[in-house]
Amino acid sequence: MHQQSIIFSLINLSASRSQYLARRIHYNAPTYLKMKFSMLAVAATAFAAGVNGFSAAPRASFGIRQASSLKMADAATEVDKMAALATAANEARGLAMDSIAAAHSGHMGLPLGCAEIGATLYGSQMQYNPKDTTWINRDRFILSAGHGSMFLYSWLNLAGFDLSIDELKNFRQHHSQTPGHPEFPNSEHTTPGIECTTGPLGAGVSNAVGFAVSEKMAAARYNTDEHKIFDHHIFALAGDGCFQEGVSAESACFAAHEKLDNLIVLYDSNEVTLDKMAEYTQSEDIIKRYEAYGWETYEIDGHDLAVVEETIAAAKASNNGKPKFIKCNTIIGKGMEETEGTNAAHGEAGVPYVDKARAAIGLPEEKWFVSEGTRDFFKGVQEKNAKIYADWQATYSAWKEA
Repeated sequence: MHQQSIIFSLINLSASRSQYLARRIHYNAPTYLKMKFSMLAVAATAFAAGVNGFSAAPRASFGIRQASSLKMADAATEVDKMAALATAANEARGLAMDSIAAAHSGHMGLPLGCAEIGATLYGSQMQYNPKDTTWINRDRFILSAGHGSMFLYSWLNLAGFDLSIDELKNFRQHHSQTPGHPEFPNSEHTTPGIECTTGPLGAGVSNAVGFAVSEKMAAARYNTDEHKIFDHHIFALAGDGCFQEGVSAESACFAAHEKLDNLIVLYDSNEVTLDKMAEYTQSEDIIKRYEAYGWETYEIDGHDLAVVEETIAAAKASNNGKPKFIKCNTIIGKGMEETEGTNAAHGEAGVPYVDKARAAIGLPEEKWFVSEGTRDFFKGVQEKNAKIYADWQATYSAWKEA
């Protein structure tokens, strides 16, 4: 691609996201940081300066031009990745809508409202190997809000786990691998990629705390100065109901006391509960509550892919002895205008509007559609994770011999 074309693409992409430039990002601070320009906007500005220099640059500046070209290539790659993640998010929405519509049963709100979170986790920030689902140093993902199970099934399929489109078509059917709530592999369900059974609200949060403790204990016992065997993260996605339950509050206190900084809880904050808007049932400042527990907290726009990725990456890198709580402001049922943002999205009320919603987000008429581009993108993700896996296996072998 020509340099000018890259610039215009970046500027246009940044302009299309201008509504997010005033987003609120809260990071353990009394005030919000506003007008935080995205990486894409900064990159576009940098490129514009670089290209202006090309036309009049003397021979002696070749080294600078070469560096600018490298920066341009890196930023173009970043744009390609963000575009791929955005496409995958909408195709995951389509998989969820089609499966719930076929079953005439299920929760549509979370898979549509958290699609960007799923794209970031499975397409960028989590380390896993679909071919070895019991790898001891894999990142763990726990869907505490288990009623949104099509979110998890969609992403497991896209990420390359052995969960076929046919199984997605059998959502909530007897003996299928896609039951109404995620279930740990057993004699009835052998769904790969499910870390624990979830359903009772709040239990997934406490389960995640238990997983984080396990990792910390294993690391303390088995890691050495030369060989790091355990260094993974635990991710949990939870909703309003999860944080209304006492079990999540008790485990959150424990997590902070035990300094479980390998734990990242993502709060799907959509201001909706099953029966009514959340304002009728809760009025607490959950950020302040988790800060009081001793957690590191963030508040972000859960639909801004760049910000979701930046925040999760920052949470992973922060080894400060504090578990991480990310409040993701989302629109429940995003993409289905008849139900989005309402408690009607908290179920299958949107089934009659699926075809209209699919068309509105750019999906073709073909049901359970996944583009070749998305499949290719996740093949690249698998290759990246396979390299991490191979490096770990080499470290593990050396550790056993030491």
